[in-house]
Amino acid sequence: MIELHLSAREIQDICEALDDPSISEWHKQKLLALRMHHEGAAHGFILKCLRLSPTTLVAYLREYLKGGLPEVLADRYYRPASALLPFWQCLRCSFGVAPVANAKEGVARIEALSGVRLSESQCRRVFKQMGLTLKKAAPLPAKVDPQLQLEFFKRELQPRLAQAAAGLRRVFFVDAAHFVLGAFLGMVWCFARPFIRTSPGRQRYSVLGAVDSHSKEIISLRTAGNINAQSVCDLLDLIAARHSGQCLTLIMDNARYQRCELVKLKAAALDIELLFLPAYSPNLNLIERLWKLVKKRTLTNRYYDCFAKFRHAIDTCLEDLNGPGNSQLASLLTLHFQFFKTSSS
Repeated sequence: MIELHLSAREIQDICEALDDPSISEWHKQKLLALRMHHEGAAHGFILKCLRLSPTTLVAYLREYLKGGLPEVLADRYYRPASALLPFWQCLRCSFGVAPVANAKEGVARIEALSGVRLSESQCRRVFKQMGLTLKKAAPLPAKVDPQLQLEFFKRELQPRLAQAAAGLRRVFFVDAAHFVLGAFLGMVWCFARPFIRTSPGRQRYSVLGAVDSHSKEIISLRTAGNINAQSVCDLLDLIAARHSGQCLTLIMDNARYQRCELVKLKAAALDIELLFLPAYSPNLNLIERLWKLVKKRTLTNRYYDCFAKFRHAIDTCLEDLNGPGNSQLASLLTLHFQFFKTSSS
């Protein structure tokens, strides 16, 4: 039997270490075993309380006899160093400047920069350790002017949104969406790849809509025909009738049928302010998010065998979002807009 005698100072050190959150649970278990042995606890009792094997307990005691508490608290965890560690910053810079589309390309890039050949699964783990995530690329119009967008937001859009928040004005974001009876395929969690039937032809259901910046009220005109200047005038009549006597601002893009003289004269007659977005600025139009939601809810991975069912699905979705489902728009149509640093990729 191994004899073990701890000094008063060592017992105090053990007590302090047991209360120290920086000491690992493994080391605390060792210290507790030493203290129990010193107090005369039987080996069987120690093994049962700490769930140790006899050889493990003996190893703890021998560590103490070999070098005291420093030997017991020595860090013996195995921490292998990655062969990529010397190239880590270089790899981060490379993938930050020029992202890759898949792990196969990543394996080739890492091998070219470091000489280390990884498997594709190892490459994905390295990507996660770097903080890389798989994201879908988003389009940026070639002619967009980020500075013009920012100035428009600060000088024109933001003051009107502030007035709307104070109840002094209503701001509507206006745009048209053209839903085509066809295939809208998306990602799904599944056991086998699904095949969705697609509808023949190019029948189109057009919706000219306006969404309130704060109440998220949706006002729309829907037609199987074309959207034109007269459609915009009809929408202005609808908005003016619903919010008579209020100060109204409509945020619109630069479509010809929206900027034409007929629409401007109609807006002036109804005392509605038209505020036109800078060119190539869908990121500043809240209603674009609404159209994306409608497509996701009614069209993606769905098949309609006739145009009437297709149109009914869109109508039902819009009516739900304007009624019971309006709360869903609160988190989607927030007044946070994306801005770009440069106009080039």
